[in-house]
Amino acid sequence: MEKNNSSLPGTACAPSHKFAGVQAFPINALPAVQLVSEDIAELSHSFEAKWKAVSRYYERVNSDLLFFFSDIAIQAEAMGARALFASDNMPAIKAAAPAILTPRAADVPRMQINAQVVRAMAQGFPGRSIAGLVYGPFTALGQAMGEQEVLRSVRDRREELHPLLEKAFLVAESYAALLMDAGADVLWISDPLAALLPPDAFEECAGGYLHDIFAMAVTGKTMLHICGDVSELIKPMVETGVSGISFDQCMDLLAVEDQVPRDVAIIGNLEPVEVVGMASAEYTAEASRDLVSVMGILPNFILSTGCAVPPGAPLENVEAFVNAGKQAMDEVQNKANILRTISQKASGGDGPETVELVREALYMNVDPLLVAHSGLIRSVRKSSALYETRQCYLPEILLTVDAFYQGMELLRPMIAGQGGDSVDVVIGTVKGDLHSIGKDLVRIMLEANGFGVLDLGVDVSAGQFAQAVREHSPLIVGLSAFITSARRLLPGMIGEIRAAGSSGMKVLVGGAAVNGAVASEVGADGFSPEAVSAARLVRGIVKAVRRS
Repeated sequence: MEKNNSSLPGTACAPSHKFAGVQAFPINALPAVQLVSEDIAELSHSFEAKWKAVSRYYERVNSDLLFFFSDIAIQAEAMGARALFASDNMPAIKAAAPAILTPRAADVPRMQINAQVVRAMAQGFPGRSIAGLVYGPFTALGQAMGEQEVLRSVRDRREELHPLLEKAFLVAESYAALLMDAGADVLWISDPLAALLPPDAFEECAGGYLHDIFAMAVTGKTMLHICGDVSELIKPMVETGVSGISFDQCMDLLAVEDQVPRDVAIIGNLEPVEVVGMASAEYTAEASRDLVSVMGILPNFILSTGCAVPPGAPLENVEAFVNAGKQAMDEVQNKANILRTISQKASGGDGPETVELVREALYMNVDPLLVAHSGLIRSVRKSSALYETRQCYLPEILLTVDAFYQGMELLRPMIAGQGGDSVDVVIGTVKGDLHSIGKDLVRIMLEANGFGVLDLGVDVSAGQFAQAVREHSPLIVGLSAFITSARRLLPGMIGEIRAAGSSGMKVLVGGAAVNGAVASEVGADGFSPEAVSAARLVRGIVKAVRRS
């Protein structure tokens, strides 16, 4: 299932992309506004204020790619739209352009300011890469004319749309040239509206223009960010000639990594709002390390956020994201080749080879926890991601899990006492029901995703569940019901189980006798129809609990 694009097993892994020295960065620099007395509106119109904010921000945040505090309205405003500026919100378009203008970027005051900031960053932060952030012509035109108007034109007035897109392209091209001439060495294009294009219209309405703008970058260092689910757009995005693709937080990178050539960077994709913007610094660091443990073994991975970090995000969270991520990248990439090969063999269901590679990694003094997370657990998480996107099937997952367990047998004695014995989830089939296969698959998938599971077996009474809850204080209890008589017991059982646990404990149900509606009726917190989605549901709940 997992493609082998690696070299022979070894230790360190050299980047396969063009962005040498770029390991981690948050998108944009919007939290910089917290470091100055000026507000967002003032930063949008003053070089001195913006440079002061950005320079202070990057003195604190050790980002490998620097941004100049950009906003989505700037090109549309230059094209004739009226922008609204506020003290505590990012600039936005207030009224559409009566006609689309094509000014030179050097003649647009706000674009001049951003070029000045780029020039100052090049002097003030030598050796660090600088992004020249431009919005794609399709998105800029949507801002200038109205997004719905432009989207309708894709289908019913496309011949009228092209001359307007050409004008938006000229403005984007001029702006990109201004920023690159000022010292930006990475040409970054954000084109969020392009995510809403039908795949058959992407090349004509967005991709071709992006290709031509990227061709301007003499360094060859280009990055493309399109918000949302771009599963059907990855191939045409690659065909723009871009050298790095930034993925939205909604994308599971494990499901798409094989679609991205090894010389194109996979950039992403920590949640910028719920994690960096709202969680604790400790959780942000943990989430950063977890993402790296899964993706950092790839030679073309760069850690970033899934979109721009909001202006109000705590600065300590931004620092935690970058610092923890860089440390994790160093640890993982130092042993990436052997870890990647372990993951590939386990994903392919080759148990004996997986065991030999785990043994070889231990002989090389690779941390057993690193082998477990970045080698074995990664393989199961990737198989699960492929299953949920219909790229593989349950028999293949079971073979991967078999290889996972064989490799873990070597590691268990070494990771005991390092969090490996805690019980995160208690599961069982309810009283009077002897069905076990669905419940067993859930246990397998949860264990393979790194969760501690206590399996109480079948024909489990409410009292047995409650006793296990009192003894182990799990985050989650899962009840399986395959027959109607078992389903009827659920309301009473769930009440007794809840009385034994903490207020934050969640109760989930599954099995042939229940569905989402039944789960709500019996008082459960969630429902999953099968094992792979159960593991995803549990992972989401555990993340939410740890984030709070």
